[in-house]
Amino acid sequence: MAMQFSVAIRNARANAIETTNGTSAILRVRTGAPPATCATADSGTALATMNLPVDYFTAASAGSMPKLGTWQDAAADAAGTAAHFRLYDSGGTVCGLQGTCGQSVILATSALTAANGNVLTFTATTGVIVGLNVSGVGVPADATVVAVSATTVTLSHTSTAGVASAASITFAYDLPIDNAVIALNQLVTVNTFTINEANA
Repeated sequence: MAMQFSVAIRNARANAIETTNGTSAILRVRTGAPPATCATADSGTALATMNLPVDYFTAASAGSMPKLGTWQDAAADAAGTAAHFRLYDSGGTVCGLQGTCGQSVILATSALTAANGNVLTFTATTGVIVGLNVSGVGVPADATVVAVSATTVTLSHTSTAGVASAASITFAYDLPIDNAVIALNQLVTVNTFTINEANA
């Protein structure tokens, strides 16, 4: 069986992100794919820089830790398409967290996905790419996109109850932002961001 963690340990793991990274972190939204690891040098162009609040995450509860306060750049540094983010310490040099970044895609299914199935059907899958996080009624927790065709999306986990036709499904990047295509001096805002520590 896979290892499992208590809620207390899941919370401690999530809280360790802010504890280790330190207060007043700096978030940068960048173009291109994320570097291989957090220790790898920056890549792409820095589009937006956000000086986060002194305390930028709420205390974790049930392994979930939402952002706290305003995450915003009033005037973007450059123009381009957001593709990844890096969260640095207050000095802006040590990367403690990175992931994909972009605008969420919301689509309605065009057919029923039967119980224990993992392929969702749409009239079109424009904007959906492999790796996005998936949520919606019937979609299993922690599901991600593993394959995409013109009209179907394959999930990493099967749906126990199935997914109804016309169900609203959200495909989200690790860090959703209000506009993926950023213009110079544009306001860039992170409205929602939550760290989730899985049970195993």
